[in-house]
Amino acid sequence: MRICLEQSAFPGVIRVTEKVAHDVELVSGKKPQILVEKEIPETLESSGEDWTIIAATKGKSSFLKKLEEAGSAELKELEQKRECYAWIFPEIKNRTKSNLLVIAGSDKRGTIYGLFHLSEMLGVSPFVDWCGLMPPKQEKIELREDMACISKEPSVRYRGFFINDEWPAFGNWCNHNFGGFNAKAYDHVFELLLRLKGNYLWPAMWSARFADDGPDLLNAELADEYGIIMGMSHHEPCLRQGEEYKYLRGKNSVYGDAWNFRTNREGITKFWEDGLKRSGKFENVITVGMRGEADTAIMGKNATLEDNIQLLRDVLKTQKKLIQERVNPDLTKVPRMIALYKEVEEFFYGNEKTKGLMGAEELEDVILMLCDDNYGNLRTLPTEEMRKHAGGYGMYYHLDYHGWPVSYEWINSSYLPKIWEQMSMAYDFGVRELWMVNVGDIATQEFPLSFFLDMAYDFDRWGSRALNCTQEYTRKWVRQQFGSVEEETQDTIADILEQYTKIIHRRRPEALNPETYHPVQEKESSRIFEEEEQLLKKLQDVYETIEKTNPQNLSAFIALVYYPAFGTMNLVKMQILAGWNHYYANLGAVCANDYGDEVERCMEQDRKAVEMYHQMDQGRWYGMGMSQHIGFTHWNEDECRNPVVMRVIPLKKRSILVAADGTAQHAEGSPWLDNTMKLKDFLNPDCTRASVTLYSRSDLKAEYKVLKKPGWLSVEPMEGWLDGVSQKKVRLNLTLIKQRLPETNQDTIQDSLEIATPEGKCEITVPVYTGNLQDKKNVFVDTMGYLSIEAAHYVNSVPGNYKDRQVKFENLQGYGKTNSAMKAFPSDACTVPGQDAPYLEYQFVLEESGTYEAEFYMQPSNPVTRENQLLYAVRINEEMTETVNAVEKDYQVGDQAEKWAEGVLSQIRRQTVSIKCRAGFNTLRVYHVTPGFVLEKIVIYPMGEKPEESYLGPAETYHGRQEEK
Repeated sequence: MRICLEQSAFPGVIRVTEKVAHDVELVSGKKPQILVEKEIPETLESSGEDWTIIAATKGKSSFLKKLEEAGSAELKELEQKRECYAWIFPEIKNRTKSNLLVIAGSDKRGTIYGLFHLSEMLGVSPFVDWCGLMPPKQEKIELREDMACISKEPSVRYRGFFINDEWPAFGNWCNHNFGGFNAKAYDHVFELLLRLKGNYLWPAMWSARFADDGPDLLNAELADEYGIIMGMSHHEPCLRQGEEYKYLRGKNSVYGDAWNFRTNREGITKFWEDGLKRSGKFENVITVGMRGEADTAIMGKNATLEDNIQLLRDVLKTQKKLIQERVNPDLTKVPRMIALYKEVEEFFYGNEKTKGLMGAEELEDVILMLCDDNYGNLRTLPTEEMRKHAGGYGMYYHLDYHGWPVSYEWINSSYLPKIWEQMSMAYDFGVRELWMVNVGDIATQEFPLSFFLDMAYDFDRWGSRALNCTQEYTRKWVRQQFGSVEEETQDTIADILEQYTKIIHRRRPEALNPETYHPVQEKESSRIFEEEEQLLKKLQDVYETIEKTNPQNLSAFIALVYYPAFGTMNLVKMQILAGWNHYYANLGAVCANDYGDEVERCMEQDRKAVEMYHQMDQGRWYGMGMSQHIGFTHWNEDECRNPVVMRVIPLKKRSILVAADGTAQHAEGSPWLDNTMKLKDFLNPDCTRASVTLYSRSDLKAEYKVLKKPGWLSVEPMEGWLDGVSQKKVRLNLTLIKQRLPETNQDTIQDSLEIATPEGKCEITVPVYTGNLQDKKNVFVDTMGYLSIEAAHYVNSVPGNYKDRQVKFENLQGYGKTNSAMKAFPSDACTVPGQDAPYLEYQFVLEESGTYEAEFYMQPSNPVTRENQLLYAVRINEEMTETVNAVEKDYQVGDQAEKWAEGVLSQIRRQTVSIKCRAGFNTLRVYHVTPGFVLEKIVIYPMGEKPEESYLGPAETYHGRQEEK
């Protein structure tokens, strides 16, 4: 194989050709010859069976011009397109087999994407350089004419990521491996961005100066060569970073000594002007506007809204004039962006008394970049009228955040279904000009970053029309990275990625604590513990498989899968164990000490995992695991603490504690105390197994015995002993034998279990539901005293209409904290209950009529408009429909907004609505009203009788399974 280029080719195309040639060598063992010719002849000499590849760019290639003059339809289709490429297999005269592939780009990036498409077709991962991920070997490389293609234009014009919060991880990585934030480091970042079909970058900025660290302009020049469009972060205007001002300011500086446009207008203007003179010659999206130093508010607390808006207007006028003078008088040829981030959003919209910057002349062709709430939930989105804005809209999204209420910067804790749901909505609302994602240090964010950029590149394939595509995407992504392992192993890796991200997204690592999951209620901690233990077992099995069969990719597997999955699951395990340690220590159960020992082992595993990550592959990832990630007590790592372990000193008397599992009930048996408990498991008709656990509180041998049990209940064991040393706890397994239940007209029967302990006797009441069950599919029957309904288990889903489009609730599979979620699509629809609103219908059966509370578990979405309305509607039976606002009238997003903080940390919003129910059948309708409503679960209970609190809420209760005939 040989690759031919013209001398007129872009230097970046030549550079990327070298990288693609190296990819071919990794696959085949033979590096293609690269020929840079002054001119490529129309008729190439035969190279036998080997392939010749010509890479060229329209407007830069005489060869393509001649091909076009010969009538190439493919090249005609590239006209006026951005970042597109064509793979053409032209026929060559006097050649029976041409063996010629022409990769033609509509522009520089189009040619580069076309070259990297060759690498993809050969099975080369986009992380071949970033992670050292080796592709499967091929004895012979085959190129076929049926591979001819013309790529589509990318869905979003500017697609990229922001390296942020880069200390201690990315910063130490750069210093250790490259000596700083220089061109050696950015060479790998630029290549990664292009391989992922991105084109836009915000560089590291906490302590870095992109335009100086190259050294000098080498970073910017290298970006320009690659075809990377550079920008600076949302608060760094005119191609100058905040760190630069900190470095250059001073009493005698031409830039003055105050980041204040009122008191130091001349100095700040000069600072911006010099930034544009220096870097304006490159391809950029220039950030405009202004915030305070270190990304703070622009003016003091005493400034009015009008003061802030007027200041920002002055800033924008000044910047506009500077850009015309120093970059291009024709501003339509200079992409600019303003970030409506935090308080700047308020300045844009204004209020009833003060007109904001919306529609201002200074912003008429500027990209308006909207933002999420830093936790992956979009804020305001453009109305149909706003979408007419000439500059278009962008979105700033977060996979990493340093700020209140709790930072998350260590390991990926984002979940693909959530990214899909939110960014699909952004695109549906017309946010299509720019997508920027904060990836922190990049490392461990490779999986969600790939998805984010693939959505931006090909929204038709991965966006709104591809409902529930994330499972398919995950398997495609795993095949792309680990195509050299067996398909069964690939499927297991995909399962691991889906499962670990779902678990850790329930509460991000830094916000986890021993109290997150309830130690006993609903057996919540036990269920999560079992999930992560099974996942860790799968992970270890795959590790050993790859170590044996594909050792050359073991370090890449560790970086992309093992370290993030093991690190997060080990942390979940540690916090659950710490919760058990505290809970049982407070009961005096000596097994608490074992849990404490396990906590310490998890801490050691955490340390070893970070060390392994830093040391593998000759320190490739050194520094990337340094972020603090355990026990944050404030928004950042200040005063963070490792779990506190409690120790139990055994009693010097024989003592056994009896506990009804799944509840917080326990007793010792003393006749002076209440020793009665209730085990409600068998009120669920689906349940036939339950348990009671006995705990030793002493290091003396103590006996127990089941004195009484119902005939329809099997208990194993019936007697035994504990000594607090070799035997610290024992579980009594209870099995319901349904055929032994007595015939009765009552819906519930109950009997009791009596257990003798050294202190006396404990009695556990065991009720069993024996009533007639409605077995119609998804009809819920109240057997437990409450109902818990997963949103996807509706009886009917009735569509509505919005502007001649059908609006319908769809099941977002795997979404949310438990099962799935329901959301109406198209996601920009607004509807009226009882007229054109779609609704979900739930049916349930109650024993008694009365006032009940329906608690709705919803995603912590934000209203998409400034009206603070996130509406849905509820109707019970024939009662009037009640429209409900999921947020308070004074709802706020951001620092010190407690309600918002509670929602984003717990990844749920819970709201209670009173409903009047009747005995027997009830029908509950839930209507979509405004965009952003995502329903996960409904819990219904008699007024004032809320089920015991737990993090995930009550597990789903009994419902029918049979379809109607």
